[in-house]
Order: sequence, then structure tokens, then C-alpha cells
Amino acid sequence: MSITVSEQLPLLAAAPNGIKKLRELILELAVRGKLVAQDAGDEPASELLKRIAAEKKQLVAEGRIKQPKALAEIAEEERPFDLPSGWEWQRFGEVFSLEYGDNLPADKRSNTGEYPVYGSNGVVGTHNRCFVEAPCIVVGRKGSAGALNLCLAEGCCVTDVAYYCIPPSDFSLAYVFKMFHTLDLDSLGKGIKPGLSRNEAYELVIAIPSLAEQHRIVAKVDELMALCDRLEAQQADAESAHAQLVAALLGSLTQASDADDFAVSWQRLSAHFHALFTTEPSIDALKQTLLQLAVMGKLVPQDSSDEPVSELLKWIAAEKKRLVAAGKIKQQKPLAKIADEEKVFALPRGWEWQRFAGVALDVSTGPFGSLIHQSDYVDGGVPLVNPSHMIDGRIAPDFSVSLSPEMAKNMTSYRLSAGDMVMARRGEVGRVALVTEVEDGWLCGTGSFVLRFIPEISRSYIWTLFRCNFVRAYLAGAAVGTTMVNLNHGILLKMPIAVPPIAEQHRIVAKLDQLMALCDQLSAAIQRRNQHSRHLADALVDKALSPPSSTCVNVVDMSCYLVDRLVAKPTFGRTTHMKLIYLADTHLGFNFQGNYMREAAGPLDTNIYQVEKQAEANGWYTHTLAPLKSGLEKVTYHPTDALAAKAQQVAEALGDRRQDLDRLIALLGDKKTDDVQIVATLFAVWNDALLDGQSPSDDWIIREVRENWHVEKRRFTAEKLGHWLDWMRENHLVPTGKPPRTQQQVKMFH
Repeated sequence: MSITVSEQLPLLAAAPNGIKKLRELILELAVRGKLVAQDAGDEPASELLKRIAAEKKQLVAEGRIKQPKALAEIAEEERPFDLPSGWEWQRFGEVFSLEYGDNLPADKRSNTGEYPVYGSNGVVGTHNRCFVEAPCIVVGRKGSAGALNLCLAEGCCVTDVAYYCIPPSDFSLAYVFKMFHTLDLDSLGKGIKPGLSRNEAYELVIAIPSLAEQHRIVAKVDELMALCDRLEAQQADAESAHAQLVAALLGSLTQASDADDFAVSWQRLSAHFHALFTTEPSIDALKQTLLQLAVMGKLVPQDSSDEPVSELLKWIAAEKKRLVAAGKIKQQKPLAKIADEEKVFALPRGWEWQRFAGVALDVSTGPFGSLIHQSDYVDGGVPLVNPSHMIDGRIAPDFSVSLSPEMAKNMTSYRLSAGDMVMARRGEVGRVALVTEVEDGWLCGTGSFVLRFIPEISRSYIWTLFRCNFVRAYLAGAAVGTTMVNLNHGILLKMPIAVPPIAEQHRIVAKLDQLMALCDQLSAAIQRRNQHSRHLADALVDKALSPPSSTCVNVVDMSCYLVDRLVAKPTFGRTTHMKLIYLADTHLGFNFQGNYMREAAGPLDTNIYQVEKQAEANGWYTHTLAPLKSGLEKVTYHPTDALAAKAQQVAEALGDRRQDLDRLIALLGDKKTDDVQIVATLFAVWNDALLDGQSPSDDWIIREVRENWHVEKRRFTAEKLGHWLDWMRENHLVPTGKPPRTQQQVKMFH
């Protein structure tokens, strides 16, 4: 592999899906002739192709194959890279043939084990005789179009949903199989049920190496794929060990026997917090533990002045009695006392075990499917709330799933009121959402329960309860059904839950909200880190596959060129210097691979200090610092006699790219320092959003600059930032989502 990739192998492998990307890169380098050295002693591929052409001509003359359809000459623009010495361009169909498989349905196969039978994506049985009498590559034609399988047996059967290819004898079967993986044959499949047209495959342009080099490539690819296997196994082992450690330490919190035991467990975990919670699964485990601690009474301290929960339960019982007497709800059947084995943890002081029926005023079931049919749905009527509409504790309506006002009048028993909660009783049982004033008057849909409580009960605490794994596990274990599970109304009513006093419910929710927000910050930081790793890995892959650049300019060269061009400008200092380097990297694509932080004056790579030292050590320029009234320092650059010659050398190395760089310098070189940092910051925020897959509005970009970049950016008004966004568009200084992304240090805990 290239030096760049081999040096950065750990970084590439550690990126999300990095090893998959590494495998793809290995194959791509292989078929471009960049994986092994060429040998001048090898027979050129042109000779190999002559023999194949002569063999085809002979087979046509003998009537053994039909005259192949003539394929178009390969145009210059179809050649995606420069060929190594001894290689040749050729169309797929001039070298390889995809032959149709035969009709061999399952009931016609002997399944006696002699020869494998291949479908569109692998072996589907065996047969007692073969249709293909040589090792071959099986290519999916229908269904799994473009799927590849290698058959090394001397005979096999290929069904009519696949093609098979027996490469010419002058080709290595193993090399051809690897090369086929780089052709994206699956992208040629079309239609609702994808089907691969071999005529389209025949048009593909491929690069052909000598047979000797094919063998060297196969050996090298196999060696590197084995390395990938080892890296993958090491990662899997490390991830498994990490997950087990996280589970053990978090488990010690929920299993703590008393306050002292809990304190010791927390101390053990907090000492390694930032080493433990480095992956999204670990953050998910932390969130679940916080939920578990919340409903066990271990998240906030108990307060002896809280009204006992026994009083709350009396209020609930009295209100239920009143509603039964008024005929508004039905009398519930008495439920058995909670047995000791149902009490899955010890309760803190002031809490009580209670069946769910003793906490809810009423649990009612939504209408059955026989009452509402899809043909009853209208747009913009009275919305129905089904399980699919319950997302993160809130109702996300689909107004196309509504009933006409006339039909809704006949379903008043399913009408929802603000303060109710809806719960999924099928599919993902236990999913709940709060009914707010917005949804007041909507209807409970099929597959849902309506849960009603006295006003004092915290609905957020109830939501917390249903997000806990042990509650979800209880409900899932009690649910019935195979294709879609359904929760029985009676099972929910008898579910045992631990009930805290009302005041503690609210303290728990407040603390949980605070801690969950911190978890979200941790998760966002992990996502940004992973995104950065992905972009850096992509940049490494692009660099490995790109032809050698005619522009050999590094960041020190760029610095010298900028200082030479701008040193006479009164506003030129380190800020403008740094912002121009950033824009040359991200806007012009010089790929300096800078590590840009979100600082007060815009994107800053602290490597600028090393750049200045290196330039000074080479005798190109020096710099001095002078204090300003603001407390900051003004950097002034001083060119040496050698700088002009160095800048001229850089100008020549820039080649055609010099024009774009000079245009960037002309745009910003005369601008005030504040204006330059505004432009660079707006560009960075916009570019980061594009890298994250967003399409940001101007309002979003401005808000992100003022609120989430750095507190110093709030001094710039929205109007001023909007002006500079317009200026950037007018001057075509618009980002396209090129890496690198800027980074921001997140302060998680105080």
C-alpha cells in the first residue's frame, strides 16, 4: 500500500466502518496497480490479450461460440486513472463472458451432495450431475443482482437466477474474483426486483495486468486481508471486553446493598469515567442505568418531610371509588397481594410496592380493528394516535390517519384528554407518550392503551418507569403473539412497581433530565469524533487513490507564500494568516489535514506556532509580538532576504492552483481582521453542517456562530453575519463539505 495509508493504518482501521473501508481500499489499490511493484521482466498484458482474441476467433470459426457483438472504443474520459507500465485497458465483454445458468428448481435437485447448486447469492442445494465443468465465478442476475460467489469445485450447477464466468486460461481465477468486487456490479441491477443485464456489464472498462502480476497481487491481497481479519478480531475482543467492563461497573451501582456500598461503587466508576464512556453503546448503557437508579430510589436522596406515599395511594383509591360511583369507570377486580419474589429490589424509606392498577385511575383499551378500517381514514380530520405515533414520550401525529368529525362523534369513549398517557400494547410494548393540550380531543387508535392518573402523579416519572429495561422485559415477557406481540390489559394492571412520594417523583425527574442532558453531550461529542474519524479516513483513502499531485505544497510552503504576498498589508497578522490557511485547506482542497478548533477568532490549528518556528528555522521569515490595549497580542511578520525566492518556488509548485489561491488572497487580504474571522467562521459552520449531511439555512448558520461557536462571537449582530453570508455567495466563497471538520471541546462535568 501507499506510504500514507500504511503510516495511518491504525487511524483508518479505528474509524467507524474503518476495516470495511480498508478492505475496499486494498482491492481498489490492487486493480489500479498500486499494491505491488511492476516487474519489467513480466510479459506485457497486451500479449495476453492477443492470445485471448486469437482463441475467441478460433472458437467462432469452429462454430463453438457466436461472433461477439463489437464494443465501442474506450474513450479517454472513460479511463479513470493512469495505467502502470505493462497494463492495458479493455472492455469487460472483450475479455469475459457471463453465461446464463439453467433452470433447476428445488424439487428437481437430487440434494445428494455431489455438486453444489448456486442461486443468485450462494449455494442453495446439491445435485448429482453438473452443468458447469470448471471452477467459475457465480454472479447474481436476479434478486441479489451483482452478488459474487467463487466456486473452486471442478463442477457445479448454476440456476437461472445467476450467471457464471469461467475466465480465460491466461487469467488467475482468484484475481478476477477480486477484481469483480471493485466493479459495483450490483449497481447495474434495475427494477423493483433488481436484474443484472450482462450487456451493461460488458461495457465496463477494466484494467488488465500481466498474469505474473495477477499472482503477485493475489498473494498481497490475501496477506493484507488476513491482517484485516486480525484487526477485526482484536477490535471485537476489545469492544466485548469494554462492554463487559461497563456492564459490570454500572451493575455494581444498581446492585449496591446500601448507601456506603453505592458510594464505593460510584467512586470506582467515576475514577475511570472518561475511559469507560467512549462509545454510543456505553452511553446507552449509562442512560439505562440512570433510569434504573431513578426507579429504585437511588438517584436522589429521600426527604423525611415528604408526604408518605401511603397518602398518595389513599387519594388514588378514593378518586377511583368516586369515578366508579359516578359510572365513569368500571370497578376493577381485586388483585393478589404482591409476593416477595415479585419485589425485584429493596425499597428506600417512604416508598411502597404497588400493582399498576393501584397507581392508575384507569387503563382502557383503544378500539379494535373491526371498528376502524383504513378506508375510514381522511386527511385533516380528528387524528388517531397509534403506537407508531409515540416517539420519545411525545405524540408525533400523522394527519392522514384521521377520522371525519362525524365518525369521531360516535367514538367519544376513545377520546383523549390533556394529562392522559397513551401506551403501545402491540409491537414495541411499553412505548408511552403524554397527551398535551395540543392533542386534547384526539382519539386513541387501535393497538394502544389510555392511561389516566390523578393530577398529582408526575407523568414524566411514569415515562421514566416505562423506559426501564426491567419494566420493558416484564411487559415483553407477558405479551403474546408471534408476528406482532400484543399486551394483555390485565397483565399491565397487575404489574408490580415501586412508588415514591410525589415530591420525590419531581426531584427524580429533574435530576434525571440534568444527567440525561450530560449523556446527550457525551453522545454528541462521540458522534463528532466519529464523524471526524470518518472524514479523515475518507481523505486518506482519496489521497491513496489519487494520482500523484503536481502540487507539492505543504502548510509551511503555504505560510511562506501568504507572508510574502501580504506582509505589507497593515491588517495582516496571525489571525488572517491562520484563516487563509484554513480556507486553502477546506475551500481549495489543499489537504493539509489540519486539526481546527473552534476558538474566539475562528478556526485555529495550534500547529500554526510550529509552522512559524519552522519557517524561522529555515530562514524564511521571523515574527514579533506586541501587546494591544485589549490584552491580546499583535503578531507582525518580518520577511528575510530568502523569502522571495522561497515564495517563487512555491508559486511554481502550485501550478494551475495558484490562480485560485491568489483569488482567495485578493478577496480577504485587504479585509479587517474581524471581517476575515467572520468569513472563516461562517464558512466553517456551514461546511461542518454539510459534512454532517445537513442543508443549513442562513438563520441556522448565524445562530450556530453566535450561540454555539464561542461566546466572543455574540458581539457580531445577526445582520452583520447575514451581510457577510451574502458577500460570500456573491464572491463564490461557498463550502462544499470538504474535510476537515472543526472541533469543539465539550465541558461535561463541573
